[in-house]
Amino acid sequence: MKVWGRAIAREIAPLYVLGLMVLTLLLLLSFLLDVLADVVSRGVPAGTVAAFLLLKLPSAAAAGLPLALLFAALLALSRATQDGELRAALQLGLSPVATVRPILVVGAAVALLTLANNELLVPWAEQRALEVQREILLRSPETVLRSGAFFEDALGRSIFLQRVTADGELEGITVIAPGGSQGPRQLIEAARGVADPAAGVWRLEDLRLRSFRSGRTVIDVRAASALLPVRGLTAGVVGSVDLVTLPLPELLRRVREGGRDAAAELTALHRKAAEPAAALAFALFAAAVAFAGVRRAAPLGLVSVFVLTFVYYATWSVAKLLGAQGTVPAVVAGWAPVALYAVAGAALLLRAVRR
Repeated sequence: MKVWGRAIAREIAPLYVLGLMVLTLLLLLSFLLDVLADVVSRGVPAGTVAAFLLLKLPSAAAAGLPLALLFAALLALSRATQDGELRAALQLGLSPVATVRPILVVGAAVALLTLANNELLVPWAEQRALEVQREILLRSPETVLRSGAFFEDALGRSIFLQRVTADGELEGITVIAPGGSQGPRQLIEAARGVADPAAGVWRLEDLRLRSFRSGRTVIDVRAASALLPVRGLTAGVVGSVDLVTLPLPELLRRVREGGRDAAAELTALHRKAAEPAAALAFALFAAAVAFAGVRRAAPLGLVSVFVLTFVYYATWSVAKLLGAQGTVPAVVAGWAPVALYAVAGAALLLRAVRR
């Protein structure tokens, strides 16, 4: 890059590092809050919690890498506009391209870094973070077995205890294995039972097991006794892997098969391409806002920078949810938040240059 381009990159770099650190810490805090209740109630060692957060770091960086560029570029170019540096560069004969090009180069570098992180680190780290989360939930709590308790175990099953006798016998046991929008997948009802924590099972008596498919009963059996593996009783539940964190070959295979979660899988596939590309859209948008500020002599303030950064996160959160539910087309859910900044940036830049 030319001298002017290197100056812009040096201006953005420290703000980018600062923004990335803050965003990553905030996202890690949100991950910690998801398991905090179980960590406290089960006395989980600090080392296990640290391992969980370390493994969630690539996932936090996946969102933070492009978003930090939006924050840093807007703030750096706003300062350059406010101090008159951008106006001076234009008056000295530098074309707008000389300013936009280095910002886009930085955006392309961040996009490639995000893509590498998402495909090489995130799938591996997320699988292991899920294992650590299961380890947290498998630590046996002391006070969950009580009359009228309704909780979930580490396998995601809902369990209800009608009564716990003074000698620890369980009565009126109901176990429901969820099956998504089609209703429960399995239902177990037992008259009595006793917990065996050492073996990780409940010994049930006088039970009935029913399995369902598409809301219809396919298995209905009774038994005098049975062993039910029950581990990790908790008010929470083990988190599921976000589809976008799956390796690309596996996600493509799922999309081709077209299962029950077809809308969510196709949305995740579009997000895989759109989220790294957001860095380029942010670079273009920041340059356009800076040139618009030069023309109207009104650079962005810090509050405006925060608002514009938050708008992407908000639209991204809503769009991915709507896409996963099939409410909006997957391509719209995946690309709309990025397109919002790309189109707005292109329009602002074209208008500023023409003036």
